[in-house]
Amino acid sequence: MLFKILKLIIFILLIWYLSEFFANSEGETSVNWLGWGIQIPTDRFVLILILFSILIIFIDRIWLAFLNFPKAAFRRYEVNNNKKVEQKLVKAFLLASHGEFESAAKEASLVAKNTKDKNLGKLLSTHLDVFKNLNENSTNKKELSKNYFKQLTAEPSTAFVGHLALMRQAILDKKDTNKIIEEAEKAIKFEPKSKQILEVLLFSYAKVGDFPNSLIYLNKLKNMKFINHKIYQNIASDLNYVCALNYLEKGNINSATNHLKEAFKQKPNHVLVSIKLSNLLKGIGSKTKSINQLEKTFLLTSNHDVLDELSKKWDLKTSGSRVAKAINLLDKKSSQDIKDDLKIAIACFAVAEKIWGEAEKLLTEVPKSKLTNKAYQAFADIASSQNNPEIVKDNLEKAANAAEGFNYFCSSCGNKNNKWELHCPKCENLSTINWMKMNDIEMKDSISLSNLVPKIDSPLNKSTTKSRKTSRRLKLLLIQMSNSNV
Repeated sequence: MLFKILKLIIFILLIWYLSEFFANSEGETSVNWLGWGIQIPTDRFVLILILFSILIIFIDRIWLAFLNFPKAAFRRYEVNNNKKVEQKLVKAFLLASHGEFESAAKEASLVAKNTKDKNLGKLLSTHLDVFKNLNENSTNKKELSKNYFKQLTAEPSTAFVGHLALMRQAILDKKDTNKIIEEAEKAIKFEPKSKQILEVLLFSYAKVGDFPNSLIYLNKLKNMKFINHKIYQNIASDLNYVCALNYLEKGNINSATNHLKEAFKQKPNHVLVSIKLSNLLKGIGSKTKSINQLEKTFLLTSNHDVLDELSKKWDLKTSGSRVAKAINLLDKKSSQDIKDDLKIAIACFAVAEKIWGEAEKLLTEVPKSKLTNKAYQAFADIASSQNNPEIVKDNLEKAANAAEGFNYFCSSCGNKNNKWELHCPKCENLSTINWMKMNDIEMKDSISLSNLVPKIDSPLNKSTTKSRKTSRRLKLLLIQMSNSNV
């Protein structure tokens, strides 16, 4: 390209020089041919010759292009077809490494149809069996697959495919999370914008307790807009909370406090964050800050542990004054949807304080359709204080059949957990245990390794799909593996 530009510049300069030379020269040129003659100034004659020469060259080029058009068109078709074959070859390997064997087989058949090398598609189809061995229990087959993938990682052009497959193999083995991290970290260097690998690293680092690194990949997912804001806030709050716990174990109060503040900022209804932070706040006005913070959380959650912590912060001497203070919280701004739950929580608090009259009054204000198992249990306790065994029995029966109130549920599988954990003990999903009502559970996609294994995320990036070197390397490996009876 540069050479063509240079030739053009030289040609323009030459024309300019000649035109200037003859323009400043005097004289005429006579042309006589077969009795026909013309006499014109020499500079014009030279200019006509130049223009005529350019015209001849232009016509010649057009004629040559016309003659070579069929050959050039066929050559261009071959180039484009080869590119498509190369892309499908790489894509087939990537799909197979993600466990998408049916899709990979389709790509393999397209390779066979569109390439002159008919053995290539057959080789690819044959070696998809190697990838299928990932799901086999046979140790020999798994080792065979692992060796195959390790060969892919030896060359930069196929390394991403190899590391991706090894990562997936480690996920399916469910034994070594550190191995998953190792292969995912190597794969992410080749595809830094892979949503799937970023999620694998987020989950895996959290699984091994490396919460700072887990936060790093969470923020990368957020910055690349791979995760919505609500899910980000939920996970960020949980990860900052467990980071704070680790710092507390090490005696680093300042770092723990900073992480708790960030956790509370992201999720003010995080019960454990609010309680822990309220106990760590120091300095002038810390008592007021902690009370305001706990009140905010209680009005969002109606959590009894938060209310208990509040009652300690109030530092009131009598049960009656503490219950009265709790009832006053109902006058503060809160969601209308939670008003009845707040009354039930305060009523249960009043029962614990043995302020029976206020407890009963609060419970009777709640519509029967909104009464939970905890509400009926409180009614039973009140009846017990009044020595009414029949009413106690009736309310206990109602409690057994009533709707579940607020508790720790998994938003992914619906499991009732009774306590907060970073990973659901049933489905193992990350950051899905929340303080909520069972009726409010919305089954959503969540981050877990089981969810991540079968996916192939995003269109394959240009550096992967358009690499001839990659496809040639894959083809060579296929042939090598065939010769070694893999």
